Amino acid sequence: MFDEPSSYLDVKQRLNMASVLRGLVSSDSYVICVEHDLAILDYLSDYICCLYGQPTAFGVVTMPFGVREGINVYLDGFIPTENMRFREDSLIFKISESAEEQLFAERTATFRYPAFSKTFEGFRLNVEAGSFSNSELLVMLG
Repeated sequence: MFDEPSSYLDVKQRLNMASVLRGLVSSDSYVICVEHDLAILDYLSDYICCLYGQPTAFGVVTMPFGVREGINVYLDGFIPTENMRFREDSLIFKISESAEEQLFAERTATFRYPAFSKTFEGFRLNVEAGSFSNSELLVMLG
């Protein structure tokens, strides 16, 4: 049993941790893992149980769901198999149309960069020409 094994780990360490835990599963054993990072939960799990309740009063563990269904149950805040709502509002990660229009209006400066290549000890990186605006967040992992 593991309680939040990915806490305080960087992306590479999280993937290594998930591989180690997956390696512990066999035909005669199983692994129970409490995890709050939905991306790691998706990568790590075969089944998901949601837990809800009141501190110092009670706690309930749902029957197992498939990974996709379990994550969607958690995000929705409603357990259809038990007809139980454990959160008033669903968690939705969408930008509203008005906010999206406002974001496009605020993009005033566009920065362009040329195509280039870099080589280092047998590794070659080719970058195509492109652009970005002052209100975008760019992330590159490697």
